[in-house]
Amino acid sequence: MTSPFSRLFKDAKPQEAAMLPGNRFFVRRLAVEGEDVPGQVNLALEAISPFPLEQMLVGFVTSSDGKQVLAYAAHRRRFTAEESFAWPEDCQVVPEFLALCGHRPAADGIIVHRGDERLTALAWKAGEELPAAIVVAELADADEAGLAREAAARADLAADTPVENVTGALSGAIAEGNLVLKREGNGTFTIPKKGLDDSDIRDSDFLAERRKKEHLNLLLWNAARLGAAVLAVALVMDVAGLIVGLRTRALEAANDARRPVVEDIEASQAITSRILELGVKRLLPIEMLALVNEKRPATVEFTNIHCELKKPKDSTLIKPMMTVDAKTPNAGDISDFLKAVQAMPEVEAVTNSEPRVRETSTTFRLEITFKQAALLKAAETIKQ
Repeated sequence: MTSPFSRLFKDAKPQEAAMLPGNRFFVRRLAVEGEDVPGQVNLALEAISPFPLEQMLVGFVTSSDGKQVLAYAAHRRRFTAEESFAWPEDCQVVPEFLALCGHRPAADGIIVHRGDERLTALAWKAGEELPAAIVVAELADADEAGLAREAAARADLAADTPVENVTGALSGAIAEGNLVLKREGNGTFTIPKKGLDDSDIRDSDFLAERRKKEHLNLLLWNAARLGAAVLAVALVMDVAGLIVGLRTRALEAANDARRPVVEDIEASQAITSRILELGVKRLLPIEMLALVNEKRPATVEFTNIHCELKKPKDSTLIKPMMTVDAKTPNAGDISDFLKAVQAMPEVEAVTNSEPRVRETSTTFRLEITFKQAALLKAAETIKQ
């Protein structure tokens, strides 16, 4: 019931309930059915009360099955103006005997509580959730035995019904939206959140206004929490931005300091790449000619040689190729020469153009495709 703003600046403890003297109320247990429980309670109290309901302070609690209520009412004049003004606006105002409703005997029985100023007797019938009768008297006006007999008579219980005498301070507090009433030592009686307004004896107009204030306080509280969360996120982002900025500047300074080293490394890598490129892609025409010339028959004479790097037909890779134009007076040596070149491990493929016979010699053309790696290896062997 306390507003979130007041809880923000106070100790985090449950809000206490205002516990009123039970001897200022008359109490009835009523059977109810249907949805309009408050209307049924008002009609029942109007029928038994000697005063108009407008002059009464009324409240009630409902059993868990919704079929019974314990209604209590008191004339407004039973409480002075000073007492009424002393009731906290943000807590429940209920009779103190509700705190004894959590102590129920297993069978028919009477519970008599001795407080600092009053005796309170609750008459219980076996298996029922609410007491059948409640009697309250000042200590000077009654004793435990007499009050127990009166409670038993009002509840239509036998005169020899067992009586249990108890003591302990009575208190109440809001816990997780519910009103928890208890007697020190044993038992608690809980009024759920949805029944808080019904149990409070104050006017419905006052309770409605309080609900509006609570709703407004809740909206303001949620807005304040949202604003605080936004501010916290903004602060975290600012701090993160500052840290990132400092880190970025530090990295930029470190990069600037290392830039000459990086440029030297890049230059070295470029030179190395160029050397590797030359080592892999260089044409090696002398080496190709030397390898092919080893297989040349004595009658074959080279008339033209052309070396290049290109993609052979049906290939996507650039490979070293050599075109050889030659002539020979013995046409039979062309076939031997072609077979010898094809058998070379450095050669990938050989194509032969159609030979042409001219007078005393035959001309022909070979297109030889070399294997790059094998050619490089052979070139190293030749140099050695």
